[in-house]
Amino acid sequence: MSVRFCPFSFGTLGSELDTLFSEMEERAENFASRSESLKTIAKNAVPRITGDFHIDLCETPTEIIITCDLPGIEKQDVSVKLLNETSLQIKTTYDRAVSETDASGVYHLRERRTGSGERIIHLPAEVISDGAKASFKNGIVEIKLPKIVKDPGTPIEIE
Repeated sequence: MSVRFCPFSFGTLGSELDTLFSEMEERAENFASRSESLKTIAKNAVPRITGDFHIDLCETPTEIIITCDLPGIEKQDVSVKLLNETSLQIKTTYDRAVSETDASGVYHLRERRTGSGERIIHLPAEVISDGAKASFKNGIVEIKLPKIVKDPGTPIEIE
């Protein structure tokens, strides 16, 4: 029986596999970030077509704050609902009387919206409904959601 010489050891094989998987993970993250940025660019380019409204989402150590601009919409036409620990729904209705003509003439362009809008926001952390607050002022909705405080565990002393 002959013994074949192996040019590498299993120790270096593990290192090579770690490097390979790290490179694959990095490429996947780069691709995901590019596709997300393309989605964001497309969504921001055509907000009137998609019917969406824009939000700011901020996470602090204790809460998640969502600010949403809804110009021309009244407080009674907005509803906010926590669907579960990680999803929030904002719905709007903005029905205005729409006519083809005005006292001053015929419309050739109508970009002001009528109808309704809905947005489901996936939150970066789990939240609870107890203590949640929403305010509306000058067409801006601000929602504050307290985050679930996770027990960091109980340390066990080593003897």
